[in-house]
Amino acid sequence: MRIVVDPLLPLDEATKRYFELLGVHDQSLQLLRRREKKSLQSAGDYAVIAPAEINTDNGWGGVIEMNENGTRRSGIPYAENNKESAYNWADAYGLDAEEARERSLDAQAAIALNAHVYVTDNAYALHGLTMRIACTPQDALAVIGLHQRLRSHVLVGLDEPRIISTWMAEHTQAITMLPAVSAQFEGRQGIRPHDETLALLRAMLIRLKRALGARDRLLVSSLHPDGLLGFEEPDELVERTVVSLQGIFDAAGRALNNELVEPAAQAAASFARKDFRRVLPDSVRDILDHQDNRALLRVISVLRNTIHNEPFGRAAYEEHGEVESLATLEGEPAVAFRMLAAQLGRTQRWTYFEDQPSRPGRERELVLRPLPLIEDLIVLSAQLANALITAAPWALYPSPAEESSENWSTYPPFSDSVRRGYGLPLR
Repeated sequence: MRIVVDPLLPLDEATKRYFELLGVHDQSLQLLRRREKKSLQSAGDYAVIAPAEINTDNGWGGVIEMNENGTRRSGIPYAENNKESAYNWADAYGLDAEEARERSLDAQAAIALNAHVYVTDNAYALHGLTMRIACTPQDALAVIGLHQRLRSHVLVGLDEPRIISTWMAEHTQAITMLPAVSAQFEGRQGIRPHDETLALLRAMLIRLKRALGARDRLLVSSLHPDGLLGFEEPDELVERTVVSLQGIFDAAGRALNNELVEPAAQAAASFARKDFRRVLPDSVRDILDHQDNRALLRVISVLRNTIHNEPFGRAAYEEHGEVESLATLEGEPAVAFRMLAAQLGRTQRWTYFEDQPSRPGRERELVLRPLPLIEDLIVLSAQLANALITAAPWALYPSPAEESSENWSTYPPFSDSVRRGYGLPLR
């Protein structure tokens, strides 16, 4: 994977250091660095040749790249015309036209270098119809993190760089998203008397890791909608994810039930049952009764029940050469989903459009965006599950992680690297 970082992009020191380490420790990634033409020394260095430096009448520019075999020269066709085009289109999009023109040559150089990722804050390059390879630093780290997890070769740490496997990355991400759950294992003696409760808490982490794995596969399938990689269809991955998320709350309910003075039957320990919610501690019940949390649990239930009731359909939409894989929902689940998405303020983010019903007499078909839907459900579910365990009267509170690299799963420099690789902001 070839990565070009916009030379005008201001990066924080941690991100800059991580990009440098990637070029050293991951041979599948090549970080290309812009230098002055006279300063090209090592593989990955490149220089940009402005049209004014080339004696031609067509306004071409060029790049000179150093590699293991010497230097490679590539042209930037009609670079001068493209600068003016960037100015005009940026003005039409309501962006800073002068900035678009001034930064156009660097963006064109990234294309000439056959970059897979162009890391930039250039608003014109990031516009949806301009450059497919342009990414913000956060999105670029998410793409790189996905690339590493697919290879089971994940770089973590800045001062003490280390390579960990995909399951380690998923485990680290799960416990950073569910710190209240992982805290119950630290001081369980005398406080966590039931092994069954520990097993259920561990099951919450396992279910979250499975949801994160399905999210990765969904992200890859969205990047390669032709299905050549052999991954499941988006609708199947949505179903797999919501089953895992439902498992998180099933395990949480049974873990809370185990700690009651008079526990209910395990089969009845479900947050969907009013009789079970009534016997829970007030602190837990107040969280469950919040309208947004009730809507979230209902969304997961509606989507999970499509396995037994109204199955997802498949769809795709092409615009400007880009194909987006979608999922469809109709019937009663679509009606319920539409209402719940509106309640959570996610209608535009989760739904693409409504189409005509597939059969006469049915509700209009709802077309969903699988990736943002699943990403939001994972984050919201982790927040709710963490709050429920934190509110339990017997819960231990997460202690600040010790500055020790012996436990890679809680060592902040490592967990922060993994978190960046999932495209999530630092805590």
